[in-house]
Amino acid sequence: MRILLLGAEGLLGAGFRAVADADRQGMELTALGRRDVDVTDRAQVSRALRDIAPDACVNAAVLMPADRCDREPEEAYAVNALGARWVSRACAETGAVPVYVSSDFVFDGRGERGYLPDDLPSPLQTYGVTKLAGEQETRLASPRRHLVVRTAALFGPPPDRPDRRACFVDRIAEAARRTGEVRIVDDVVMSPTYTVDFAAAVLDLLRHGAASGRYHLVNQGSASWYRLGRRALERLGVPARVVPVRHPVTTSAPRPRHTPLSGELPPFVRRIRRPWQVALDEYLGVSSAR
Repeated sequence: MRILLLGAEGLLGAGFRAVADADRQGMELTALGRRDVDVTDRAQVSRALRDIAPDACVNAAVLMPADRCDREPEEAYAVNALGARWVSRACAETGAVPVYVSSDFVFDGRGERGYLPDDLPSPLQTYGVTKLAGEQETRLASPRRHLVVRTAALFGPPPDRPDRRACFVDRIAEAARRTGEVRIVDDVVMSPTYTVDFAAAVLDLLRHGAASGRYHLVNQGSASWYRLGRRALERLGVPARVVPVRHPVTTSAPRPRHTPLSGELPPFVRRIRRPWQVALDEYLGVSSAR
């Protein structure tokens, strides 16, 4: 299967590369960043799809963090929503399956249970609004065949580019080693997700011809950022003081406070079903038996 990944310069790009390197069923991955293809440029997108002729195109191009989207709403819409339109239209023209990577930020976080794929979205900020618009653009441009895959709280191998940030887990570990103390938000709960498991799940959906629609691709379970960070430091044996704090109200873009994602997955999607703790141990290179 030939897969084109757009927005490949971030964490998801590293996750997909890891899956492609380990795949034994002939996955051919072409990973392109914004320097290669700007998803806001319809001509560039169409040319890439024609030249590469993939079976599927995973659109991981995104403008974030949320505060930047609030400061630059037009650019956020151009990348997160309009870009999805051009990618999906090009897919419809070339016969590729569009896969749009979305976020738990399409929900307001006011519910008490985990969100299901068909729950009504209600984003709180520009980032969530534009990601929801990207979902809609994907469905409208390629109604017969598309996948919208929501995920959250990614951790995994660092991006190839030095100007891209490492994941939260790596940043916390580095700060703890350097200072001996870290303060981590404890009142925001989400679904920690290993990028390698996410990429494997997307590949499973594509290989088995999964039905068009929305899927929540996250590891099993939920945690606050504090719990995730503390678990990582404990497993790594980093002796540091970990202080739980409340999320600051001074950020320009409000964050949803409780967005665990859940929902049924086809039986052939297996790896991502494991608990986030097990996936984290694998990423950190420690035994889950410890």
